[in-house]
Amino acid sequence: MLLSFEEFQQFKPAKPTYALFGWPLGHTMSPELHAALFETDATDADYIGVAVPPEHLKEAFSLAKEKLAGINLTIPHKKAVIPLLDAIDDGARDLNSVNTVAFTGGRAKGYNTDILGFAASLQKDGVELAGKKVLLLGYGGAAAVMAYHCARAGAHLTITGRNLEKAQALRGQLQAALPESKISVCSKRHIPRDIQVVVNGTPLGMYPREDAAPLRFLPRKTEYVFDAIYNPPVTSTIRLAPGRKVQTRDGLYMLVMQAAHAQTIWTGRTFPEAALDTILRRLYGKMAVKRLHDKYGKKNLVLCGFMGSGKTTAGRKIARLCGMKFMDADHYLEEKEGMKIPEIFERFGEPHFRDLETKYLAELAQMDGIVLALGGGAVLRPENVQTVKSTGLLIHLDTPFYRIVKNISYSNTRPLLEKGDKLAQTKKLYNARKNIYHSVSDLSVRSPRLSEVIERVIKSI
Repeated sequence: MLLSFEEFQQFKPAKPTYALFGWPLGHTMSPELHAALFETDATDADYIGVAVPPEHLKEAFSLAKEKLAGINLTIPHKKAVIPLLDAIDDGARDLNSVNTVAFTGGRAKGYNTDILGFAASLQKDGVELAGKKVLLLGYGGAAAVMAYHCARAGAHLTITGRNLEKAQALRGQLQAALPESKISVCSKRHIPRDIQVVVNGTPLGMYPREDAAPLRFLPRKTEYVFDAIYNPPVTSTIRLAPGRKVQTRDGLYMLVMQAAHAQTIWTGRTFPEAALDTILRRLYGKMAVKRLHDKYGKKNLVLCGFMGSGKTTAGRKIARLCGMKFMDADHYLEEKEGMKIPEIFERFGEPHFRDLETKYLAELAQMDGIVLALGGGAVLRPENVQTVKSTGLLIHLDTPFYRIVKNISYSNTRPLLEKGDKLAQTKKLYNARKNIYHSVSDLSVRSPRLSEVIERVIKSI
């Protein structure tokens, strides 16, 4: 629920309620994120968003102390709220930035859980900062949070950005709070070659300007890259990381953990790691749907690939994560015709089947909000490709051939592989089709592991 300031003045909570104050308050994931955290242990509480103009912050804060159990704050209120507090946590005081307020016994205490969210992200990835050489890109609010944690954890921090005066100002702020910290500032031309951890706190690479990048390449000793951006999940900075050699993480887990720590402050509740991971996967799914609509202007996800590539299995799981409906094109055809595909092949031949496939793909393409798994040969007809891409993003599951062979070895319902040397037939058909899949698809995802395929599909959108 999102309220205007005037609506909040009249608001009467029916249960313990928390809120996000910001201005302006456009699309925010906070209400659904906190609702998901409440659901983990069936906590009966609400979370709302309130658009609070700066000139009304004092009044809104006073009303919050009467009506709410706690609040989060975003731009432009993180600093402006500090004079209204009765107490402030050390980290929030050092950064001069508050994103969480707890109301207890008529008193208001401010915290900065962004620090805790960032720390939790590094901890999840097993990254120890003490003694590490860390490069921070940027000097704004998100960058300051991450710089503070790095410096406090004993890293050798180097700050860079386009405006070195602002970088020096952040260095001065941090050293005033943490006198023993090791912090330097440099231009992008003079980034140390022995940097081990790269942290992006700039908005460069965020949707819709996804090709903008704060760096052109990573220092050669980079071991870990963290980007506070989560839309897109694979940012321009993360794309610089060479495959599996450099571990990476976007900012979505940081978002989840700052919210989880806020609820711990408000209620004392903590959350099992498995529950947090489930929430994270679902948020990635919702982000994928949002990007499908906003970036690509599509309403469906369409999976193509060779038989046995895992389209149906992966499609069901992707649909569940994204809150979409799963449809299997072959099963849909069988239901409409009242007979199995091998029987259609036997009685009427492959050309008749392909005509039916084209007919029913036109019907499926008109559906809204589906994950559609295509038959292995569906993209052989250009009209089918045009049909499914008119409303859907076409993703190729480029499953390794050895994995395909293993998958189809369990099946006896492949009409094109019924006679002779099955392996030889499979290889011949695979070689004939693989370039077609690559050429017609919008995106291609490759992995032998189902869990990795699902993750890569979700994050590649």
